[in-house]
Amino acid sequence: MKKSVLLSLSIWVAVSLMLTAMGSPAPAQQASVIYSTNFNSGYSGWTASGTVDGVATPAIVANSVRLRGTSSITRAVSTVGYTGISVTWNMAASSLESADHCYAEINTGSGWTAIGTLNDGQDNSAFISGTSNNISGADQNASFQVRYRGNGATTGDYCYAEDITISGTSGAAPTSTAIPPTATTGPTVTPGPTSTPLPGGSVPGDPLTGSGSVTRTLLTYANLTSGSSTAPVDDGAFALPANAAMPLHTFEGSLVLNNESTSGGFSEVTDTYRYTGSADDPRKHLPDFNFEFVQNGSHLIPVTQGLSITGHLYWNYIVGPGRAWSETSDSGWSRASFPFALVQRNSNCTHNGVMTFLFNGSSVSNVRYQITQETCVYYKVNMWGQLSATYSPYAVTNAATYKANHATEVANRLPTKSIAELATDYPSSGVDTSVFGSGVTAAHMTNYGVVFNGVNYVSGCGTRYGQYAYCSSMRTPSYSTAKSAMASISLMRLGQKYGTGVYNLLIQDYVPEYSSSIGVWTNVTFNNTIDMATGNYRLAGYESDEAGSYMETFFLAEPYSDKITAAFNFPSKVSPGTYWNYHSSDTFIVGRAMQNYLNAQGGGSDIFNMLRDEVFVPLNLSKGALTSVRTDNSASGQAFAGYGMFWTQDDIAKVAMLLNNQNGVINSTQILQPDMLADSMQDDATDRGLDTTGTPVFKYNNGFWAKEFTSADGYTCSFYTPFMSGYGGITVVMMPNGATYYYFSDNEEYSWSTSVNEANKLAPHCP
Repeated sequence: MKKSVLLSLSIWVAVSLMLTAMGSPAPAQQASVIYSTNFNSGYSGWTASGTVDGVATPAIVANSVRLRGTSSITRAVSTVGYTGISVTWNMAASSLESADHCYAEINTGSGWTAIGTLNDGQDNSAFISGTSNNISGADQNASFQVRYRGNGATTGDYCYAEDITISGTSGAAPTSTAIPPTATTGPTVTPGPTSTPLPGGSVPGDPLTGSGSVTRTLLTYANLTSGSSTAPVDDGAFALPANAAMPLHTFEGSLVLNNESTSGGFSEVTDTYRYTGSADDPRKHLPDFNFEFVQNGSHLIPVTQGLSITGHLYWNYIVGPGRAWSETSDSGWSRASFPFALVQRNSNCTHNGVMTFLFNGSSVSNVRYQITQETCVYYKVNMWGQLSATYSPYAVTNAATYKANHATEVANRLPTKSIAELATDYPSSGVDTSVFGSGVTAAHMTNYGVVFNGVNYVSGCGTRYGQYAYCSSMRTPSYSTAKSAMASISLMRLGQKYGTGVYNLLIQDYVPEYSSSIGVWTNVTFNNTIDMATGNYRLAGYESDEAGSYMETFFLAEPYSDKITAAFNFPSKVSPGTYWNYHSSDTFIVGRAMQNYLNAQGGGSDIFNMLRDEVFVPLNLSKGALTSVRTDNSASGQAFAGYGMFWTQDDIAKVAMLLNNQNGVINSTQILQPDMLADSMQDDATDRGLDTTGTPVFKYNNGFWAKEFTSADGYTCSFYTPFMSGYGGITVVMMPNGATYYYFSDNEEYSWSTSVNEANKLAPHCP
């Protein structure tokens, strides 16, 4: 027996003697061991998630289980026939930072609870033991669970599980071997908690360990219960505070806001097209808000997280996952907040906001909201208000699945560090991180980052009122990065599934509306169209058609029939494949062609859903990235293909890594056709694509742009950097050294060559 186990047993005996002296029964003297392991023979019978090693390095303790980064091992143990359940744990840690923790946890069916936690400062590789006695809810429990878990930011953060013992007093007659069913009663009853099935569990980062003692001057209990909103406040008031405690209540059911169409404040920052003036206008108010939520620990999870069609004249919603917690000054209520975005109907402009409220088992306070940031060149506004709301508690259908899915999504996010830590992690490189994000006016920068060696080094997310409370969940529009990430990747996927012959299929065979076009489409291929080389255009200047009145008709059209008619409204000028002319309408056409081709193969009727299910879901993109703006303001319309998607920093980093680092492979499976991918990434010197018009001259191939760097830029070789580009000031540039630099802004500033040069310090672009 190891010394650490002897220490655990001595603590157990000491506690037992103390309880006896106090006149209480001594559980340890009467307890029987229900389950125990020292992991010397591995962790068979446990469910592992993440990077788990069966034998730790001998420098720590041989035969313990090592959990690297965000990972866990979980086991269910029936305690039927036993009462007075106790758990003794034994674990160690190394290389933790301030946000990293190691946990011993139990779950009685009401969610995971930590019974042991190791933090930064306790990561000296020394084992620490502890015991939790008489665990509430653990008696006679057929589905009692125990877990060791780490939430490290990288696989260089280690937790070590050494022993665990579950004990209880035997001989008690079980009253039931089943967990009571979840209540489905009316709106005044708190919903019964919904347990998370294996291998789900709590979200990495839970449980909160603060005392709840929070100094708060904004959005106080009094503000939310009896105050009003006269202007936006600092966005930090909506954020989870450092000393937050676990919530006192569980929020599960629906949240409905009242009087959205008539309440709230509004101010313009930029209104290029004069949408709103001094009079009241529907644009100045929120759409109807009625969303279901479930709660997993301190995480508040909306059931619907993608684009939600509201029926409002101008706005649709995206609602993101938030947090729930408690503060001692909230008079026994719990507090919650979550991010949301208003998306302009039939467009891609995205306006980011946040909501917060207090709640207990049956009711909520007023809901405070504000929108203080957007990625939108032509329309920038502040919106704020405080609305009464209705909370209807009930057991949400499939709640356990939503909880488990969110826990998995968070666990699968890329390791994230601040952009400043790039210099810390690569001190000998001399990289100046202030170069990244430069060249763009700060007030118009949404966020930016550098992806290198699997780590996403990110900026903050500024608003006009401080830092956004949910930077990792902030939604940014794709705009024309979708031409690369939706249209091109979809065509690569079709090429991998059905063969490269799909690239040379004719538009006329799959989009029958071509017949009404004033242009010539009889010999235009899918590949010509995604290359912006159909030969059909009006003006030859750089994006002259894109900015013209005919394309405006295309952009404003909402019904599919109107949009496809406008897309074909360009005459023939040259032979296809010979001249580049930028048209978002071309990408819409090839998106429709791919959809009809896919349907003909029996592979489903929606090209975006194929991309979602076969690429984005395996890539572990966030739920909000799995929907798109479509025609007819409908979830069943035709996806725009050339714009209309929504990213988080984690989403765009993963898409770039799939293209630039993983060679189109996900989970050891080739997902994207490698030849088309190589051409798009400028890995084939014989297929650079077409020259673009204007100055400077870029290459354009398969929906991707590319810029050449030469000796004139200080290099010993010439190379191309493929990049995605989006309206207003959006760039995702993928470099030969494996680094990606991205930024989202809205002041029509495209400045990133210096960032390519600075990234060369991390690893050379030239061999």
